[in-house]
Amino acid sequence: MANRDLIVFDFETGGRDPRICQPTQLAALALDGRNFKLKGTFNSEIRAEVDDEKAIAKGLGPIEEGALKVTGKTREQIAKAPHLKTVWKKFTQFVDKYNWKGTSFFAPIPAGFNILGYDMIIIDRLCKEFGPWDDKRERQKLFHQIYKIDVMDNVFMWTEGDPNVKSISMDSLRERMGLSSENAHDALQDVKDTANVMIKFMKTHRAVYRNLKVDKAFANGDLYV
Repeated sequence: MANRDLIVFDFETGGRDPRICQPTQLAALALDGRNFKLKGTFNSEIRAEVDDEKAIAKGLGPIEEGALKVTGKTREQIAKAPHLKTVWKKFTQFVDKYNWKGTSFFAPIPAGFNILGYDMIIIDRLCKEFGPWDDKRERQKLFHQIYKIDVMDNVFMWTEGDPNVKSISMDSLRERMGLSSENAHDALQDVKDTANVMIKFMKTHRAVYRNLKVDKAFANGDLYV
């Protein structure tokens, strides 16, 4: 199964709604799907429309002051960053390097923290605008078409029965797992932290699975429901 590379990625944005928010940074790590070794790094700031009225006129979300506070970016910095189209082209080229058969079903598996509820929605938007997009199936063609790894959901599955765990936010995970909070909410640092958490849990999965009896597990009729 582990014959596809993983792309752990993260957007920093100017808003909370993934359907209209403006990306202000995109970072990613390419990992070998077999041994999790680092194969490549991508990181770029992204220019956004900092004039709120102009942004709204374009159908985009305005840059929120709360987002600026979280990311530590200023409107001046955002206005001078590379254009979104330019960054997106470089990012898709980066991802395509790890598509070892050149087809969407052998494309890298996307991974990240809360990507199903946020970042993959932005990926779909940008793929539809700039490509690669499958018009027939109405879906992105950049990443693998089936598999996706959302580290937040993974962590939830491991911790949902522990009454001592009150939050599985990335900030809470950093504190619990002994990760530094320095540069938190910089996309590249968030990607590095997410990748380390993901690798820790995936290595644990692999170790547990080797000793897990799943073959004909219910042959004796001992069902849970």
